[in-house]
Amino acid sequence: MNAALRLCTACSGLLIASIGAAEQRTAPQWVTQGPKVQADQFTFELPLEVVATKLFVSVELGGQARRFVFDTGSPSMIDARLADELGLVEVGNNVGRDAHGALVESRIMQADLTLGGVLVEKVPIYAADFSQSEAAACLVGDGVLGSELLPLCAWQIDLPNRRLRCATDLRELDHVAGAERLNLHDFGYPHAPIFDIQLAKKANSKAMFDTGAPDYLVLAQPDFEGAKRNRGIGETRSGFGSAGGSLGGQAPDAKLTRVELKTLAIDQLKLGRIWTTLRPQPPTLIGAAFLEHFVVTLDQRSGSAYFDAYQSGPYEKPGFGFTLAFQSPLSVAAVWDDSAAAEAGLRAGTPLQSINGKELTAGCDSMRYALEAMGGAEVSLVWDGGAATLRRRY
Repeated sequence: MNAALRLCTACSGLLIASIGAAEQRTAPQWVTQGPKVQADQFTFELPLEVVATKLFVSVELGGQARRFVFDTGSPSMIDARLADELGLVEVGNNVGRDAHGALVESRIMQADLTLGGVLVEKVPIYAADFSQSEAAACLVGDGVLGSELLPLCAWQIDLPNRRLRCATDLRELDHVAGAERLNLHDFGYPHAPIFDIQLAKKANSKAMFDTGAPDYLVLAQPDFEGAKRNRGIGETRSGFGSAGGSLGGQAPDAKLTRVELKTLAIDQLKLGRIWTTLRPQPPTLIGAAFLEHFVVTLDQRSGSAYFDAYQSGPYEKPGFGFTLAFQSPLSVAAVWDDSAAAEAGLRAGTPLQSINGKELTAGCDSMRYALEAMGGAEVSLVWDGGAATLRRRY
């Protein structure tokens, strides 16, 4: 199974990289050596910084605090320049395809990370050249805290309180007693969290819980076909543009599709109607938007997950009808038909001059500003020959 690193916001649709784990008949030594913690029992808590749907935490590496994205759908990663600066030990290498099929080379390193005062040793971590992508260099930070760490403890993602918790003793965590218990699968390195899903009465599959994916659900094409055969698909919406960018470059413009899934169940958790985007390859992704409704605890050691509801549906995110391509100059990546953006005259590829009155220039500051601006309730845009203020809508 390929694990993916993404920097997607609810409005950006940006995929930075998708790196497959090295496929070997026998596990390489670095897979079995770590990550590990010397103590049998431990617990820690990290503050969560939330930007759009991205989750950032502070990780101590090389004696300094580093800003990492927490992403359950990716192996841990680090900027190659930082890896070289720290003199991390190289233990292997990998060539994988990104989300759009481009080849991406990376080195596999081992690093000792300190998380909330707990030392985690020999973490396998992919070193990739973030400078190949302006978005990665500007928006990811120093790296990614990924899924190979999940078997160490029970991980709890508490968005209302902006906390990420880890405990070897599940009883030390709130939001477990009384929560919906679901079966959780682990198919080996990089230990991505996998759930059973039901898309229609006779359409069952599996999906990866991916905090790097912004939507509620990103439906793989084979699962879409299964749901369609079993009358699980309702309305369809179309758009046009790039599905996102990656270390291998921006995806080419193409027709885009969103569909109404009449009902979704994650294991025994029945969620009802949901809108989903499509992706060509498996697996289907359960995205970070569900964290706005449930405190989620993942305990791969017992094959269990706990969803503690704190906000009811609907499970559909309102949007502006367009996505951004995070590159210089900042431009529109894609536009959905019959949306406020399309009505205003935006088209895929349109360069933007300003957002919310701030002039957009080349560099990271404008990208970071745009990322945060797209998380608001409305956004004002100016481009050559046009201007509009768009409000979120379903």
